[in-house]
Amino acid sequence: MRLKIWNSVIFFNYLQVAMGGPREAGTAEQYHQAGKAFFEVIEKYQPEYIIVWGKRLWNNLPGGHWRQEQVSDVHWVDCNDIEVEGTWVPNGFYMMPGGKHVKVLVVNHPSVGYSWDYWYKVIQKFLR
Repeated sequence: MRLKIWNSVIFFNYLQVAMGGPREAGTAEQYHQAGKAFFEVIEKYQPEYIIVWGKRLWNNLPGGHWRQEQVSDVHWVDCNDIEVEGTWVPNGFYMMPGGKHVKVLVVNHPSVGYSWDYWYKVIQKFLR
């Protein structure tokens, strides 16, 4: 069972450059450039779900309503926020060429303000 789980998980550093230290933000250009590699990984591995670590990355993902740029052949669709313990968590999906949906959820970055018991409940609802 453990082997099956680990063979079904991919970890991907979105920004393709090293940061100089903790809590350092990438530039708008670095986020923009990373989008190509991001969609190459999605196309290659065909994930069903993506969990985004941190609101900074969430706000810089390509193609979403929060970004004016359009990603060719990929469309962002907002979903109803997930409610857990009176808090609402945004999510949505990328509609890929051919109609595949890749569901995306944002969680607090594990390095700050991350409560495992709370996010476990959110992720559980997201994966249903």
